[in-house]
Amino acid sequence: MGAGDTTCPRCGLFIDAQGRCYPGCPGPLAATLRCGGCYQRNLPDAEVCEGCGHELGLEPIAEPDALRCSECDEPFSAFRAATGLLRDCGRCGGQLVDHALLRDLLERRESYGKSAPHPPRRPGPVDLRVRYVRCPACRQPMNRKNFAGRSGIIVDICREHGTWFDRGELPQLLAFVASGGAARARQLKLEDDERARRQAELGRDAARRASAVAPASTWENRRLVVEELLELLWQITR
Repeated sequence: MGAGDTTCPRCGLFIDAQGRCYPGCPGPLAATLRCGGCYQRNLPDAEVCEGCGHELGLEPIAEPDALRCSECDEPFSAFRAATGLLRDCGRCGGQLVDHALLRDLLERRESYGKSAPHPPRRPGPVDLRVRYVRCPACRQPMNRKNFAGRSGIIVDICREHGTWFDRGELPQLLAFVASGGAARARQLKLEDDERARRQAELGRDAARRASAVAPASTWENRRLVVEELLELLWQITR
């Protein structure tokens, strides 16, 4: 049984891959089994994570956290790893991930590459709204960024406190990295930089050629003026 085959015990609607029927539903989560790879919740009878495809086993242990979700004001559950904290909102599914932990997750996922298991693709709703999230720690507006410049996954970043992911975005990002998307983006960035360098060099060469031609043109003009003056003097004195 997978997401879409189960209904929310509170409102009766079908639940999504994260075990929620819709963001405003006040009902309890039907998905309670948390993945130790990407920290996403899964249905209790799931064998692999809906988000990253890893086999489900021992769950990470949540700690109480002093911060509250800036989206729905619920207290976070914090999951501690060697490199940092992932804070998860049990109501809206948003996640605040420390920079060092996110870097570690992405590096490990990229190193697995195609050998990592991949979950079945489940199209999700597309939220076209542009909204600015406040950092749950400092309450300052976070910077929106298209991850890797080309992924289409818009994340919100606080320089000091971490990266905010809306519900389901972290597994999408891990899948993008595992598929080679980050490596392709880096290669394209190198190609763009090289193209820009060549264009700048061509511009400098053109400027040097123009400056070299200008003095020659100036001397030619002076020569013509002198010849005209000499011709005029010759006619006067003739």
